[in-house]
Amino acid sequence: MKQPSGSNNAKKKLTREFGPQTQAIHAGEPNRHGVGAPVGPNICRSSTFTFSSTEEMKRWAEGKSSAHIYTRYGNPTLSIAEGKIAALEGAEAAVVTASGMAAISSALLGALKQGDEVISTAQTYGGTYRLMRDEFPDWGIVVRRAETSLEGIESLVTGKTKVLYVETPTNPTLRLVDLNKAIAFAKKHKLVSIIDSTFATPVLQRPIDLGFDMVVHSATKYLSGHSDVIAGAAAGSKKWMDRVRHMIIDLGGSMDPEAAFLLIR
Repeated sequence: MKQPSGSNNAKKKLTREFGPQTQAIHAGEPNRHGVGAPVGPNICRSSTFTFSSTEEMKRWAEGKSSAHIYTRYGNPTLSIAEGKIAALEGAEAAVVTASGMAAISSALLGALKQGDEVISTAQTYGGTYRLMRDEFPDWGIVVRRAETSLEGIESLVTGKTKVLYVETPTNPTLRLVDLNKAIAFAKKHKLVSIIDSTFATPVLQRPIDLGFDMVVHSATKYLSGHSDVIAGAAAGSKKWMDRVRHMIIDLGGSMDPEAAFLLIR
């Protein structure tokens, strides 16, 4: 069954009624009924897009239009991938990125600023660990490390703590974090909760349902799974995904349309 186009209700209905296999195939895609309709999505290899008039471009500049203007901001093929990730995660919105680290760094930097502190599980993907160890100190962001058991985590909280970041299962040691315990801690201290769920995928773990604000993936791994694409994704509320998207736009971590096509196929 194809996803009905044009309404949020249709998208919500798809998410409620269909399993991950169907969502992975149909979510985010338009109807393809009719003679000669393509079965697969098109790869939109355009860097720029046209407007029907200067008035329409003015509406876009004022934030009143979601029209595509430049692929760093968005692209029809990327939008399909984002629709699939959001549906699979049970999230309001999603953003796809050039790599897993682009998704991770944009989610973290979207929630942190100079002077803030983040509590992170000590065992994380190597790129994440190096980002926090080598770059965050230069940007005035303090990282406090917690065990995957979360034992003693209460002692790490200060008045400057803004984010809880966990990864589970961890890459590559496969340590597990108790997600209910983690989200209870984040809510108690009013922290933005971010989880790297790469190794679990939305098939085995849906952190948004438990209350996490953002979930990030290296789509290079299981979401893609065929070793021919470097890609990342983040999912969460529209509010947080708008923030992540702006980080992607400003820092340049946008996904290439060809990578988006490989991800969704």
